[in-house]
Amino acid sequence: MKPDVAEKVSSMTVQQIRTFCVVFERGGYAQASDELNQTTTTLWEQIKVLQRLYGAKLFQRKGRQIEPTNAGELLYAQLVPVLESIDSSYRTLAESTGSAAAEVRIVTGMRLIFEDLGEPLQRLQKMFPACSIKLMTADNLAAQQQVSIGQADIALLIEPPRESLLDNLTVDRLYAIQYLAVFPSRHRLAKLPRLSVVDLLNEPLILGNKNTVGRQLFEQAVFRLGHEVNLKPAVETDNSAATVACVRAGLGVGIIAGRSDGNLMQRLASRSLTPELGLVHVVAATRKGWKPTREISELLRHIRSTLDLE
Repeated sequence: MKPDVAEKVSSMTVQQIRTFCVVFERGGYAQASDELNQTTTTLWEQIKVLQRLYGAKLFQRKGRQIEPTNAGELLYAQLVPVLESIDSSYRTLAESTGSAAAEVRIVTGMRLIFEDLGEPLQRLQKMFPACSIKLMTADNLAAQQQVSIGQADIALLIEPPRESLLDNLTVDRLYAIQYLAVFPSRHRLAKLPRLSVVDLLNEPLILGNKNTVGRQLFEQAVFRLGHEVNLKPAVETDNSAATVACVRAGLGVGIIAGRSDGNLMQRLASRSLTPELGLVHVVAATRKGWKPTREISELLRHIRSTLDLE
């Protein structure tokens, strides 16, 4: 390391790095001030120090708000894993000495709770009886945001398109599920051995909202088959469990990412849309640089083994 770089590194503090990352994530000094319990003036002084050390402007004004510069974007991508590794080191050592109670904070969707996570969580509890499990629900984007800002350790969710994944997160594929058309067992579609997206266009559809991965893929499939994408769903939801509940209520045909043999599918019929929509993967989303605890490593192993994907 060059002497001038070494000198700059030695004068940088973890608090300055944390301040920069929180200001970046919250989009302002006032918001970051509430979280870090420091005055906005103090935060601004810390950012100024970093700007001087790196010789680059990290934020710029946009009206009454601030936004990161290109240099700020680049620096954030570099520093988030560093900060996460430092935070993880305290937790790892505390766990190894038994001086900290283990906690697993998971954010996920309702379908995964109903159908996929029961047995893995039960195994985790038996293996680590003192471990506290905190289970939260959110849609895909909100789940990412909770992990991004440290409110959850891990998000279990449908794999988002690369452009929809938050910059400071990384994903690990766990297992594959299918996109399914779901309807009552006596519905006329139940007589068909297989379905095409086109077969569904005259049905009252229950779809995810426009921010959901499934809705986007469904619209893309409709467009590829030569139809105009002007869908007007009978019902829009933000998760597959709610979609299935609407199907049971007789509101239409649902499109979900799930399992044909899942608990939610009892007394309902389904057909795979995989040929046109493709397979979908459930992933574990974590912050870049974050090191999984023993408990979370075991949970992910249990999830894979329970679904026969190891």
